[in-house]
Amino acid sequence: MKIKHKQFNFILPLLAMFVLALSCVITLMSVGGEETVYYFNQLNFTPDPKTICIDPGHGGSSSGATGEGGKRLEKNDTLRLSLKVSDELESRGYTVVMTRDKDSDISLEERCNVANKSKAALFVSIHRNSTTGTGQGCEMWIHSTNPSDDRLLAENILQNLALAGADTSRGIHTGYREGANQNYYVNRCSKMPSVLAEIGFITSEKDNTLFDEDLDALAKALADGIEMTLLEMNGE
Repeated sequence: MKIKHKQFNFILPLLAMFVLALSCVITLMSVGGEETVYYFNQLNFTPDPKTICIDPGHGGSSSGATGEGGKRLEKNDTLRLSLKVSDELESRGYTVVMTRDKDSDISLEERCNVANKSKAALFVSIHRNSTTGTGQGCEMWIHSTNPSDDRLLAENILQNLALAGADTSRGIHTGYREGANQNYYVNRCSKMPSVLAEIGFITSEKDNTLFDEDLDALAKALADGIEMTLLEMNGE
């Protein structure tokens, strides 16, 4: 009986510590905000350094932004560009996972699930911008916590887009367009470094001309930016 009592006295503090630690985790997750949620999302995730997830924005019933009197749809442009980016990366020996490869509906949750389950090393969500004014150029959106690898990815993509002729840069932004303390879903729920890339304005004649005439160059620029980031992340 004395041995059992000593064993119980040994286990009890360990049990108390476990309960305390679990309580702290639950508290942090509930009140810690975006930064804490983002941190815990990265735990126990080991990416495949040769796998990239490309996400063509919108699709199916979600047409996204429109241009040219409503005849031009963002969902079509993003798919055209994404397929070419995929082909370019695959020609270099990478495995590319597409969240969609046709005009189909896919939820934001499904997009992140595709990326996370594939163990992709990077996640690039491709979009087109729009405005009722005279907006022009490319911009990148990353998580509000400004992760270093996410910023590196955004910088490399912008740099290579400029070399391809898309030299009007609107810079790198953190968070969400409609709220500084919020995030785009794909940046918040992906477990790997991610960027939401706005490739020019669908409401800009100049950006659309560049998009149509230099689509291959834009795809190569995106692939170059992605590959540069992977090499730098791996110390190569």
